[in-house]
Order: sequence, then structure tokens, then C-alpha cells
Amino acid sequence: MGDLLLKGMLNFTGSLNLVAAAGGKVKANAQEVLVQGQRGAGPPHGNAPAPVLIPPPPASPSDPGVSVWVFQSFNATIKAGGTAIVTQGMCAQGNPGTATWPGMVQSSMGNPGIKANSIAMNVANDLATILPTGAPAPLTTSGQL
Repeated sequence: MGDLLLKGMLNFTGSLNLVAAAGGKVKANAQEVLVQGQRGAGPPHGNAPAPVLIPPPPASPSDPGVSVWVFQSFNATIKAGGTAIVTQGMCAQGNPGTATWPGMVQSSMGNPGIKANSIAMNVANDLATILPTGAPAPLTTSGQL
């Protein structure tokens, strides 16, 4: 594979599309950068603990899914293969097609040095927080095809 490896301290500005060779991924310090997906569609970026119970017990949650999708980056000007790289942003937890429970992608802990417009690019194994529960959601899959 022809991965595009970004190392050191970089700050990409403006609009830019980073492209790896065929079959490769864009990586920041050996970790795949996260890219935006669609809310409740396609492969999820990760999973979170069971969602909040609404309606209240003894009923089950209205959307009991544990899958998490990152669907919006706060700074979507830098792309990997034509898809916006995640630099913090919004996510949602739930079943495919609904993804009811909103969440926020936290600042990158796995990539302190590679930035897009002064915000660290998120990488695989960074965390999101699901807002109704406060539960951490490890984002284990980058979303890059």
C-alpha cells in the first residue's frame, strides 16, 4: 500500500486534498486520520456504551444502538481522498438510519502535531463523548476507504 505518512509538526491551512497512493491511507504519526461519514449510514467509526433510557425504565431506550458515526468536522477544509478530515466535531450514536444520540469529538490525544488550520487532526483511537450519557466513545475506525 502507498500510505501518505505525515510526521512532525505540520499545520495545513486553506483548502487542501491529501491523497495517498492507490489502496493507501492518510496517516498522522502512523495513525489513520479520521474522516467524516454520514450520520447513521455506512460503517461506524466506533461504539459507545448503551444509550440513555428514554422513555424511563422499565422501557428500553428508544434507540438502543451502540454504533457511533462522526458526521461533521469543525474544520472541514482539509480532506483525505476527497472526504473532510475530522478536527473535532459532531457525532451520533444509535442504530443505522437513526443515530439518535448526539455527541462531540474531543481534541486529538493520539496526534498532537499534525494540524488543519491550527486544530489537531483526529486519528483512529481518539475519543468522542456521547452527550446524554457522558459516555466515552472510542473512535477505532478512520472511515477512510
